[in-house]
Amino acid sequence: MLALHRTLQNGEHRLLALLNMCDRDTNFSRSHGLKKELLQRQAEAMNVRLVQRGTSRGESERDFKLAIAELKKEGLEAGVFGDIYLMEHRSWIERVCSEMGIQAIFPLWGDSTDLLATELVDAGFEPLVVSVHADHLEQNFLGRTFNHEMVNDLQQLDGIDICAENGEFHSFVVNGPVFKHPVAYEKGEVYFKDKHWFLELN
Repeated sequence: MLALHRTLQNGEHRLLALLNMCDRDTNFSRSHGLKKELLQRQAEAMNVRLVQRGTSRGESERDFKLAIAELKKEGLEAGVFGDIYLMEHRSWIERVCSEMGIQAIFPLWGDSTDLLATELVDAGFEPLVVSVHADHLEQNFLGRTFNHEMVNDLQQLDGIDICAENGEFHSFVVNGPVFKHPVAYEKGEVYFKDKHWFLELN
């Protein structure tokens, strides 16, 4: 979300759509455990079109390329990505985008994660923690708002990336400067799957 915010602020690009790769066989997004409807609600709150492309393990690159190909018909020239320092992931994105003939933009690349976390909160974004990796964080981080208090708590822990670049947690942004209104949601059940605690949102 911060990567999108920075890109919109510099005024060099026009936002065409949000792209979400979700699970082909279920009603959920991949990795975050969010219902597809929640992401649709988020896009509506931002007044932005959402493109959701179903995929499955082993087919994500093919399906990602198919989604890009469809958007290129509408004039897509670049993709914005929120990567900060994981070179392996950036290299994959750059290769795929290059093969598809679009530019890969990384507005956050190389910046301090401490400073990025502060910038995100100070800008007014409200990320809600919806998934926690049990090997890295306690369950009590689940359902918290990513604010200055949480940033301070994370800074006290060893080996934790404050921006969760290594998958320590995942969040769902429910409000911020790019939103027309907050996303409506209700907290549901908490469940454990694949070494992760998940908070169901409805």
